[in-house]
Amino acid sequence: MKKYQLTIVFLGLIFMQGYGQGRGEDLLPEIEIGFKTITTGNYYSNKGIPSLNIPVLNEGERTISDFSDSYFMIGARQKLYKGWRGQMVLGFSFPDANTGLGQVFYNQIMARVENKKNIITIGRTTTQTTLGSFTTFRDDDVMQFNYILNPFSSGINTEDNQYANVLEYTHIFKDRLYVTLHGENYQSFSNPNDYSLNGIGGSIVYRVPESQVWKREIIKEIGVSSVNFDIENPNSPGSNTYLSNLASYVALNIHPDPVHFVDFKVLNITNFGIDGISDITSYDDYTRSKSQSFFGMVRYLNRKLERPNYQISLGGGYKSLPEINGGANQYVLISNMFYRIGNNFDLLVQYRYHENRGELTPLLGKSQHRFQVGLSFSFNKIFNNQFDDRNSILNLEHGYIK
Repeated sequence: MKKYQLTIVFLGLIFMQGYGQGRGEDLLPEIEIGFKTITTGNYYSNKGIPSLNIPVLNEGERTISDFSDSYFMIGARQKLYKGWRGQMVLGFSFPDANTGLGQVFYNQIMARVENKKNIITIGRTTTQTTLGSFTTFRDDDVMQFNYILNPFSSGINTEDNQYANVLEYTHIFKDRLYVTLHGENYQSFSNPNDYSLNGIGGSIVYRVPESQVWKREIIKEIGVSSVNFDIENPNSPGSNTYLSNLASYVALNIHPDPVHFVDFKVLNITNFGIDGISDITSYDDYTRSKSQSFFGMVRYLNRKLERPNYQISLGGGYKSLPEINGGANQYVLISNMFYRIGNNFDLLVQYRYHENRGELTPLLGKSQHRFQVGLSFSFNKIFNNQFDDRNSILNLEHGYIK
């Protein structure tokens, strides 16, 4: 049945393309399809059995084929009155194995209206739980260091931290300063049918347009974000409190050369936590205790004939939970390389070492070596092209070369 549905979608797009050309294209919306397939062979060597049922953190060694986080999206954009335009996106991805999300996870079901200075988004989409995009295979490769973690999650599904039902407003000043207010409904593991507003916050981000990335400005992007979760107060049963997190991010053009490009990105997340948590006995304690985390990555991108040729990145992160008895901290080291073997087709190699210490060891396991080799292919096609690519459909998801 799914094959027939996809066939109907593609035939419909072809018909609309021909119809638009014959009847006047500006009467029809712009249609865009996009997908990304990422497949890797993963070798794991783990120490310590965690109490959480995390699929890849079992004792011993495993070699598996992984196509998680591959996705397909279809969207439409339409001219509106008085200089506005509207957009809708429907997308699904393939989650990690044994997560309980099924074979397919709907990651994008949203509508957006915007003009030159304002953007309003409603629906399920990516959240403000991270500020920067790092050049890892998948955006959840270092999630415990570069994402504000969802305190309603059980810790099994990475998607709990990446996506939510959102209501978001952004105003753009001088084409570079993005000021955003947002409210979210994060899925609760204990109450999955609760669709109330349980997250609010805002962000301020200064971002140099992509068209000017090769200029000699050292600051490429800098921003700060606040995410506050409305949770039950463990110190006062029957009442709620806010669990507040603050993230800051900076991306620097160390060597903004069109051929030999080098940049550096660093992200800090401060979790102000809930008073009284001094032991880690569950994932709730882990996400709700006070913590400081840092993650940074330096990247070298080689371009040939104005196209990416290959890219090498090296990064590391550290997270500490200072108020836990006996101490608790974790760190990660990660390195990868991407080599373009065809148009939007890449060969991938990545190594990661992750270690948990103190009271985090029983919950998350002691350590893990992970080596991955894989292939990635991304594609997008626009029918009845009418707009710029500020909100290209592929920009909604993680990209390791930008």
